[in-house]
Amino acid sequence: MAKKTLLMIDQDAYYAGIYANRFEAAGWKVWVEDTITNARKRLKRSVPDVVIIDLDPLDDALAFLVALRADPRSAVTVQIALTQLGDRKTMLAALEAGVDSYLLKGHFVPSEAVKKVKRLLEEKTSV
Repeated sequence: MAKKTLLMIDQDAYYAGIYANRFEAAGWKVWVEDTITNARKRLKRSVPDVVIIDLDPLDDALAFLVALRADPRSAVTVQIALTQLGDRKTMLAALEAGVDSYLLKGHFVPSEAVKKVKRLLEEKTSV
């Protein structure tokens, strides 16, 4: 069975590294990008099964998510916001932009995030 693929977009190398290591330990192929510009370049080469994105900067992240969902190559990619921005307005904006789930940094340990992402991917691909 092919490894599931994950693109992690986060300017915070500490968080990105923790999550990348946990997903890799669970058998995933992980790419980490620190900017949306770099993530767009990565997507031209390969479309992952899952994208986890920090919503900072918010406007750029939301535009990226909308474009990701609109592109036929990535329309079914599971999109997850993993961020410290936990206010209701931001959460609703992310959901409207197309995220499948919203996780707050510090409220989920990486192993819980791996389980949740796996479950979301299974649900999305079983439809």
